[in-house]
Amino acid sequence: MPPTVQEINATGGQSRITLLVPFLSSLLATCALILGTGSNLYCESIQFTQIEGNNNLVLYAGQSNYRTKDSYKWNDQAFASQSCRSYDSLGFDYIVDAKTKTVWSFAIIAPIFGVLLLFGSCFGAFVGSRASRWKCMGMLLIFVSFLQGLTLLIESSSICYDNPAIQYLEANNPDLANTMPAKCEWAVGFKANIVAIVLWIVAGTCALVLPPPVVVRERTQQEQTVTYTQNADGTVQENHVTIVKGTPVQ
Repeated sequence: MPPTVQEINATGGQSRITLLVPFLSSLLATCALILGTGSNLYCESIQFTQIEGNNNLVLYAGQSNYRTKDSYKWNDQAFASQSCRSYDSLGFDYIVDAKTKTVWSFAIIAPIFGVLLLFGSCFGAFVGSRASRWKCMGMLLIFVSFLQGLTLLIESSSICYDNPAIQYLEANNPDLANTMPAKCEWAVGFKANIVAIVLWIVAGTCALVLPPPVVVRERTQQEQTVTYTQNADGTVQENHVTIVKGTPVQ
């Protein structure tokens, strides 16, 4: 009995899902790489909200840059900027601690490892991979989550407790500096960084749990028709050969 319409649709859906499984780790790793790198580069990892005065005055800060909310309300116009600005642009010799330098380092190391592993996972999904190699890929993806996690040290670094932008205010505008809190709060970049870490872990877990990608290479079968002619002396001569290429012969 030929398959019904429902059976055909179910089979086609299952095949599409099966094809996506080898790329699941790659897709998750891509999202993790974008979120993690973006959160480290952007200037909204943490924030400082004024304790006194207008609470709409917020200083957003990242690893190496900052911006202010509603810049026209800040007293120091040389300091105010609604777009991301480097700490170096302040023209001020600020001080950072060892944790800040650690965050700077792993903000570079993590995406480098991530890009290499993303390329490897995509390549393996296309051409296939041995089970041992694919599981090794999974463990390395989880290792990237550790590298990415070290950038969360920004919360306990001098970027949070003695931000260079606030150091500038303390030297040039003490009254404004005194209205800022002593410790930072999480901003959208910090939360995105946490999501990136989780995605790296899930990507690695998928590679460890799911079967490795296998690419089946089938050569197209050929059908040929051969015509023979028997001569008067009893010998057989090949007369005509027709080769039909295309759909494999069942």
